[in-house]
Parts: sequence; structure tokens; C-alpha cells
Amino acid sequence: MSVKPPVPISVDHLRFSINDIEYYLHSSEAIVSKAEYPPKLFVTPDGDKIVFRQASRDEADILLKPLKQIIDMGFDKDLYHLVAARTYAEILAWKQHRYKDQYVIVGVDVTRGKGELVGIWNARMWDENLTISLHSITFRRKRRVGLVGYIAKMEHAFEYLGAKEWWATFESPFGFRMGFYLRHLTKPYPQYQHELGGSIVFYVTKDIWESLLKPKFKEYLGQRPVEENLLEISKKLEPPEKLEIEL
Repeated sequence: MSVKPPVPISVDHLRFSINDIEYYLHSSEAIVSKAEYPPKLFVTPDGDKIVFRQASRDEADILLKPLKQIIDMGFDKDLYHLVAARTYAEILAWKQHRYKDQYVIVGVDVTRGKGELVGIWNARMWDENLTISLHSITFRRKRRVGLVGYIAKMEHAFEYLGAKEWWATFESPFGFRMGFYLRHLTKPYPQYQHELGGSIVFYVTKDIWESLLKPKFKEYLGQRPVEENLLEISKKLEPPEKLEIEL
């Protein structure tokens, strides 16, 4: 079998066909392809309508724009610079089929008749039972958008992909606070390490999700189904008009 590379390659053969080599390099999506995340609507405390849905690969360039902007401006307060750089690399690798079983959830503001990107949340399936939380980054803070997006990617893992355990680590105090708020437990360190730098693993089980988190945070699970006109607006995705990342 052969697969065409996602970008131009300088030569056609390296004693093997480039397309044959790509077959071995192309990342698998066998697990995440089993289920699509059903879109939902969340209304913020100030009335903004945010659609949370799964991003498609052809939207990757739009997701990369605000991430690159944060990297270029060197905004390192609250570790936004680091999170943006790592998320940029993950989205780029996803776009070019270099990240196994990654899925990406986006928050899209549809309040004003256009689809404005307000956040990105990604994770990947290690295997059929374990989900690795990657990054969460919002471009509009203090509206519960970050919390809803994080819960959304956890919901996709447990409810639709069949995960039994969720592993996360947190790079900022704000992330740690959210993990504490959402009742994450810790694995023994260094016996267990997270792939994002080998740091402490904070985890949630399917049982905790069902018995504690879903009932306690029901108001952040959003509303389904999403009205068709709002869903269509969300698919006309645009980068954020401005980055509201300064508290």
C-alpha cells in the first residue's frame, strides 16, 4: 500500500517509493474515527452562545492563526506562550497526520451571526481504554468557556469513545486549579508520568465521571441538539477578532 505525503517531499524515491514510506509514517486514527463528538450549545453568563463541536482537519489553518499570534507576541503570562507553542505543534502534527488518535474540540461564538473561534481543546487516545489530555487554550477568559471546553473533551472520551480512564497534567496554576476543582486524583510519581514532559499524572476514572462529575457539573454539559442555523454558523469558522487573554 502507499499513501501520499501531506507536504511536498524533495525526492520521489529513497530506494523505496515515498508513498510507500508514508504508509508507515501516517498516524493512525482507528480509535477516534469510531465516533464523532455531537455538537452542543453553551450560553455564557453574559449571554454569548458558544457551540462546542469537533474540529475537522481542513480547519487546522484557522486554529493555528491565533496560536501563532500568541507565540509571536511572546505572551508568557499565565504560561500562554508555552501552551500556545505546544498546542500549535500538536495541531500542525494532526493536520499532517503525525499524531496518533488525536481529536480536537473547538468553541465557536455564534452570537453575532458569524463563527468566531474562542477556544481549542485537544486530547488523544493512547489505546481504547486510556485518553491523554493534551492542551486547553481559550481566547476569551472569565466566561466559563475554558471549563466547558475541558469538560467537553472529557465527555467525548468517556461517553462516545469508551475510555475508562483520563490522564492529564497541568502547566499553569489556572489549569491545576481546574483539575483540583474537577476532582482529579494523582498517580504515584515517578512510577507514572505524563507524556507532556514527564510530569505528574492527574487522572479521572469512568466511575468518577459518571457518579460525581456529570451530576455535579450538569450546567456545564451544555444543550443538545444545536439548532441547525447555529451549527451552520459555527462551521463558517473564523479566527478570533481579538485575543482576550489578559485578566
